[in-house]
Amino acid sequence: MPATQGSTLTDYAGNCHCGAFKFIVKLPDLNKISSCDCSLCSRNAYLWAQPASRNDFVVVQEGSLKDYRHGTNSHKFCPTCGTSILCCDAANGEIISVNVRALADVDPDALSAQLTPCGVADVPSNLDPSSQDELHANCHCGAISYTLHSTPQATKSCNCSICSRDGVLWAYPPKADVTVHTQGSLVEYIFGNKMIVHGFCGICSVHVWEQFLKPEKAHTIGLNVRAINGFDFCDIADEGSRW
Repeated sequence: MPATQGSTLTDYAGNCHCGAFKFIVKLPDLNKISSCDCSLCSRNAYLWAQPASRNDFVVVQEGSLKDYRHGTNSHKFCPTCGTSILCCDAANGEIISVNVRALADVDPDALSAQLTPCGVADVPSNLDPSSQDELHANCHCGAISYTLHSTPQATKSCNCSICSRDGVLWAYPPKADVTVHTQGSLVEYIFGNKMIVHGFCGICSVHVWEQFLKPEKAHTIGLNVRAINGFDFCDIADEGSRW
């Protein structure tokens, strides 16, 4: 639950998954959040809320954040765990929006977001379009790319502490169905029972896959289908939860 309740604004605590960066933000009603279908926001399934002023965002623990520029916006994320925190004006650093997924004790799946395009006119040149037989995927900057040689029959969402922050939507094909082309910017993050390695791009923060260390699952890979170019995952059944 929120920490304190005021007359018009509520204090929410937030943090990246690894806890290196912590903050408190004052926000109005979370029923008035927004999403965006641009090539970056859709990959990270951002849910945006706008603080009334810069003073409404207070850093509690200042771990370093990386910047990734998209249009005139600077997206800030944790370089260790990949959690996206903020969107700022790249010119002056003013906070535009906070990623609701980074808030503690808030269920993002229970919120309703209004589609509000961010205004970035982007047609990324690095997108390799998918075909019926080959699904091409990449992080936003294109530093990580792969091809999936089969079509997912179902997806799985998960409300665990990292998946809900990352906004991922998983499919679990055999590793043999995936050809990795580039992964020089890959950052691997592991926690908890250390049986799953989460991979994201250290340049643009997009989460691309997860690898399993348990022998019985090692033949399978978890792919974030939001990174697949031109793939309409909305028409595929979401079985929910984690396998």
